[in-house]
Amino acid sequence: MRDGRDANGKFPKGTPKAVVEAECKRIESELAFHKAGLKRFGEDPRAAEFLTVHDLTEQVLNSRQHEVAKETIARNRHAMKLFIAAIGKQTLVSEIKPLHFDQFRNARFDAMKQLYQKRGWAWNEDKVKRGWNKEIENIRTVLKLAVKKGLMPLHYLPKLEKLKVDRRRLPTFLNKQEVQDMAAQLSGEAALAFWIIRYTGARRSEIARKFIGDERGLKWKDIDWTRNTIRLYAKKKDRLVPMHPRLRELLEARKNEMGEQAQPETHVISLVRDTLSDYFAKARVKAGIHKPGAVHILRHTAATDLLSSGGNIRIAQEFLGHSNIAVTEIYTHVMEGRLESAVLQAFD
Repeated sequence: MRDGRDANGKFPKGTPKAVVEAECKRIESELAFHKAGLKRFGEDPRAAEFLTVHDLTEQVLNSRQHEVAKETIARNRHAMKLFIAAIGKQTLVSEIKPLHFDQFRNARFDAMKQLYQKRGWAWNEDKVKRGWNKEIENIRTVLKLAVKKGLMPLHYLPKLEKLKVDRRRLPTFLNKQEVQDMAAQLSGEAALAFWIIRYTGARRSEIARKFIGDERGLKWKDIDWTRNTIRLYAKKKDRLVPMHPRLRELLEARKNEMGEQAQPETHVISLVRDTLSDYFAKARVKAGIHKPGAVHILRHTAATDLLSSGGNIRIAQEFLGHSNIAVTEIYTHVMEGRLESAVLQAFD
């Protein structure tokens, strides 16, 4: 047996404590590989001790080339590049500590403060925190995949916590001219996705799949031409949304264009979510719209227009698919504006 153990796997009396502890760690590492369902179970987990974070990143992302959209890989790579720049390119995977993420956070905040000063912007700490949280999410994705692909043991995976931010911020929305300007910058499936969200208030996840091969997203079977409705799915819930005449025309044109390919189980939008976000973000910039948000801003716009046109908060809740009306109440600033206008007209 290895390390001097007998046939029963036990160490003889007098075996140094360091030897026993080293073997226990080795067994824990192999068990971690096994629990993660790795193909490399049985290989020496100590190999990960000599792998740098930079090399790990390259191996993981190169293996994802045909699994996800290139925009997703670009975001993962960008976050890891920033992280590696903060902790050092030669840092080993086995050396990652919570201290490194503190260094990363401080470096990012310093960089953002310099950027805000350079551009003359007012400091927005919540916005910076949200950006850092997104970077942490991308880093977490890469490290989890590294465990899944057998490049590092599970116990090397650090606990990553996001920063708390104020979620009760007012939604940003587009006016009618901005909607038209942004739509003019899109074509094909991206344009269709734009109008689907515009007329239904759908979430990005409700109409587009997350990755190639994902079964989620809007399919032709979800469109009821007779009842003139669209069924949208969000996690385990679903809701029916009326189909606007303009949207119906666009969907009919898309279906005719696809021909026999428009089967019930076929996705209406074949683009993955990150690609869709990328198209929308570029369209917003080209249209000269300087407002945050790419896809979700259309959902905010749909809700705002619904309330401005006479819909009440309950209708908006059903339209948006919010399980808690408190979430819908972020749009009450629109109602307040309508109330003031109504009072002025009534008592003028």
